[in-house]
Amino acid sequence: MSVQENVLLAPLTTLGVGGAARFFSEAKSVDEVIAALGEAKRRGLGVAVLGGGSNTLVPDAGVDGFVLRIAIPGIEHVEERDDALLVVGAGVAWDAVVLEASARQLWGIENLASIPGTAGAAPVQNIGAYGVEFASVFAWAEAVERASGEVVRISARDAAFGYRESVFKREDAWVVTRVALKLSHTGTPNIAYKDLALARERGVSLTTPREIAEAVRTIRAEKMPAKGIGSAGSFFKNPVITSEAYAALRVRFPGLVGFESSEGVKVPLAWILDHALGMRGFTCGPVRLHEKQPLILTTLPGATEADIEACVHEVRARVYEATNIEIEREVETLIAR
Repeated sequence: MSVQENVLLAPLTTLGVGGAARFFSEAKSVDEVIAALGEAKRRGLGVAVLGGGSNTLVPDAGVDGFVLRIAIPGIEHVEERDDALLVVGAGVAWDAVVLEASARQLWGIENLASIPGTAGAAPVQNIGAYGVEFASVFAWAEAVERASGEVVRISARDAAFGYRESVFKREDAWVVTRVALKLSHTGTPNIAYKDLALARERGVSLTTPREIAEAVRTIRAEKMPAKGIGSAGSFFKNPVITSEAYAALRVRFPGLVGFESSEGVKVPLAWILDHALGMRGFTCGPVRLHEKQPLILTTLPGATEADIEACVHEVRARVYEATNIEIEREVETLIAR
């Protein structure tokens, strides 16, 4: 394990903004994670964990601590009686995991194709798309406990998943090193989501995990910014509101759809930004709400964290004024703890 000083972090994130890490190390094994945590403790520094940098905002001032980038490789396939496990190193690109599952005709994560980031970040955020959440296939994760340096295994029951939430995110007590996904040899296509349903109507075959994953990649590519433009994907969470609040909003905005959940009614923020507020393509200097999908916040070269925060503040204020909804961000600011 090597430790570097004053490493610029902007190139390691998809937003492409922010300053440098005071100390930086890349871990390619569990032992290197343990060693890095020990080194940070020896220096009296907090640790910030970095994966693929796709859901991360780096402060302009950088990170005054120890940034640990997780790059643990490997995908192991384990057959079970009726299902299969994919045991994946936390540094593996998430879409490589989807490709592996599709190649083996394993069902469960095909709707999550083309989500940026790493496998280790997937349980932290409980990533989701096109009607599927990561929690539905999570078997267990191995992680290094920050305080003790011990390797522990965390079950699906203990992961306490919620919408873009998990115990890994709320408690920040572990560094995920491996993730196990429980996938199936048999499955039913989950293509109720509007874009997938439209693809099927156009004649796109959606009968296998591989076909669905490829269709999702095509749909996402059409909505994503052009190469060279910074983005973290969906910057904000879709808000979950009460049934009463949703009914009141439907009176004002008849086209607003809602999706019932155990927590309330989830409403699409992109629809609100576009149809209720006319903010598709809204621009704040070098920061912009993407014209094809206003939930995506983009940056031009030279943008700063301060530019992003100013735009986020304006968006949140306008949404609240129009709907009385306090929206939350999905992207996390990188802080050493």
